Amino acid sequence: MKIIQLCSVSILLSSCVCASAGDTTRVSAAPDTTASIIAIANLDQQIAELGDSPGVEDLLILREEFLADYDALERASTLAESRFATSQDLMKRAQTRAAVHRFAEALSDLEAAKQRGVPLDQILAMRASVLIATGHASEVVAQLRRDHKDHPSFASRSALATAYASMGRVAEADRLYAAALAGLHTTLPFPYAWIYFGRDLMWAEQGQNPTRAEAMYKQALAYVPEFTSANIALAKLEMTRGHYAAARERISRVASSTNQPEALALLGVLEVRNGNMTERNEEISRARQRFESLLVRYPLGFADHAAEFYLGPGDDPERAWLLAEQNLANRQTDRSVALAVKAAEATGRYPRACELLLNHGPMVQAYLKVLAQW
Repeated sequence: MKIIQLCSVSILLSSCVCASAGDTTRVSAAPDTTASIIAIANLDQQIAELGDSPGVEDLLILREEFLADYDALERASTLAESRFATSQDLMKRAQTRAAVHRFAEALSDLEAAKQRGVPLDQILAMRASVLIATGHASEVVAQLRRDHKDHPSFASRSALATAYASMGRVAEADRLYAAALAGLHTTLPFPYAWIYFGRDLMWAEQGQNPTRAEAMYKQALAYVPEFTSANIALAKLEMTRGHYAAARERISRVASSTNQPEALALLGVLEVRNGNMTERNEEISRARQRFESLLVRYPLGFADHAAEFYLGPGDDPERAWLLAEQNLANRQTDRSVALAVKAAEATGRYPRACELLLNHGPMVQAYLKVLAQW
């Protein structure tokens, strides 16, 4: 699950919510929000107006998260890495490093920013998101509860919900996600889509309730039909129910507009259903090339999804094992453990698989079911 994105993008969106409170443009199929095509055009205009000015990194990361725009991610990372003179520069660099799973470096930047006088509440929000993403939600949940009690907001509710979800406290997390939605007062579609995405991921993975998850994926897509990750996740659920035509139509749109590697791989899997082995091999080859090119630039950021690919249609268990071990060394989450277990079993490393299962909690079993979707 994209825990770091769920936390850090919620922080970004909370500022967008405040900034857009006076917007009165409401043109969308989703209730009371601007049509996503207009919202994306406005986002692109803001990016163009800012140029390389500080703050554009936030908007570029937002674009990548919804549209799988890896060029935007590259630009945000390059800008952030070139600026580290001020405390706010360090905060931006921590954020972009966290976005590509460079968690240890992000924490170092946050510590340096604190030494330079950044207010503690700003530090704590980002630090909590990194700790949740690395499997340490229990260390920050008390702090997040206090923050939510003292300052109930979209950001505090969604951050605490994400922490609860990562700990398997699904009912509590869902109530907070619902409260975050109910408290939103903006015409921007992005925050609504993001919260529904967090809820549907939780119900699909920790909650083991694909029917409820599917309904919420559709809610997210009602707000932002272009939302790449939601489309991919929904297509996987459609495939598990045998709705291959719907999944293929959905994933074809994503693959053609984004060149996202997981979408390319899914398209290859769906080609097998139609008996098109040549097309299947071409799509899988494209997915492999795309994953490898992303791994060169962001070895930690794409290690998990690439490992899943190589355990599935990429058909290279040894490559998957190396990536899964790299991912596990970077973050000790139940999902990363499950991925390493699956890779260990696929490569005959059964003692290692048993060791991982014995040393971690029952949620690992739930994630093993999720990873079987390929």
